[in-house]
Amino acid sequence: MKIAFFGESKSDDVTIKKFVEGILKDEIEETDIRKRLIFRSSSHLDRNLPVVIRSVHYSSDAEFLIICSDSDDFPVHISEHDKKENEKCRLCSLRKAVKNSLTKLTNVPNKKMLKVAIGVPVPAIEAWLLFNINPQVSENTWIKKIADEKGVKYDRKTLKRELYGGEHISEVERIEISLKAVKRVVENDLLGDLETAFPQGFGSLSNEVKSWN
Repeated sequence: MKIAFFGESKSDDVTIKKFVEGILKDEIEETDIRKRLIFRSSSHLDRNLPVVIRSVHYSSDAEFLIICSDSDDFPVHISEHDKKENEKCRLCSLRKAVKNSLTKLTNVPNKKMLKVAIGVPVPAIEAWLLFNINPQVSENTWIKKIADEKGVKYDRKTLKRELYGGEHISEVERIEISLKAVKRVVENDLLGDLETAFPQGFGSLSNEVKSWN
């Protein structure tokens, strides 16, 4: 199974790949994709998705693409959004952008139509990596944080400091720390619990990936 990855950084791509290998219980042969921008962020993903999706479909041998973008301070996806999308929700906006791009693709000889899965860490990928270490991290907890409920003691910056030991580290160091964190989650059989704590951002990604296998 060849899968292409497109996230906010190379570190995120590598991290999500290891999570997906844990979900599939198999190693993935990653396919490189052309990226026009070296710098990526959540604000750039929607704009770049059409280019990335076309590149994967027409110019690579990958039949699967995984997109990952932090929710940041945008609304957390909830089941009600499936009936009526929330334009400010990252998962809603990414699903819409993906759907619009996929409908414009044409068949490629000897290749199946591209399938896309989306992961939206809430509020950032560091929350997934700190799962079962920081007992507060979950989608429900972050919903309370956004609602200004008291008692939620973390935010995106504190998660980064907790995981990396600081906010300003090299990408090599970030990747090394992230891979160790994913290994801990996978080897301790915590993926199912991670799905429960992050049902929309991680659970929906996991379910889609499992359907490919």
